[in-house]
Amino acid sequence: MTVQLTMDPAVVDLAVGLVEASDMTIAPPDAALIEYCQTCVARVRESEPEGGESRRQAVRNLLRAGGFKPSGRNKPAQEYLLRTAADAQQWPAILNAVDVLNVVSLGSGLPISLVALARAGMSLMIRYGAPGEAFIFNQAGQELDVAGLLSICRYDGDRTIPVGTPVKDSQFTKVTAADTQVLACIFAPRSAVPADTLRHWADELAAGFRNWCAARQVCVSLEPAAW
Repeated sequence: MTVQLTMDPAVVDLAVGLVEASDMTIAPPDAALIEYCQTCVARVRESEPEGGESRRQAVRNLLRAGGFKPSGRNKPAQEYLLRTAADAQQWPAILNAVDVLNVVSLGSGLPISLVALARAGMSLMIRYGAPGEAFIFNQAGQELDVAGLLSICRYDGDRTIPVGTPVKDSQFTKVTAADTQVLACIFAPRSAVPADTLRHWADELAAGFRNWCAARQVCVSLEPAAW
């Protein structure tokens, strides 16, 4: 276990918290996890995500750095979660790994990508999407144009292909109940989020994978390691 991640030198102000988990059971959430998620969501409803409006703007600025426009349907993922928390009577239950990740993203105010390593591979790169690049992100075949957007890319020979972003993830590497090994990537602006804060949320997600997905091996790291 241990993913090899390369970050394109052109990427600016980005730090990532990486949580790699394996030998885990991915399944629909049980009643205890659903109750835990509801408690986490209620806590955010009563106050706000950590960092508040200043962190929301810092994340948007991070996504703008490559030329992407993070607004409308292209909002960062944690903003969708915040709106869901405010509007939905029932927090959506999907799969245990996804549900744990969603409440960490909601509480931290940071977008998190989740990919199945069986399809993404163990060597990945983070770069800005190139003009014309896109991927399908749902079963309906809808596409996300990733030009200028921070993208986690898998290797296909000499090419790198985007599979995960702070907005949406590719259907190709989306986690299913058949998967046992995943990588979560927490995207954070270094200018606004200290290393110890990012490490805290990465550790929270790691604990969630252990507690709710029975992950036997979990590895947490930051890239860069400090700033």
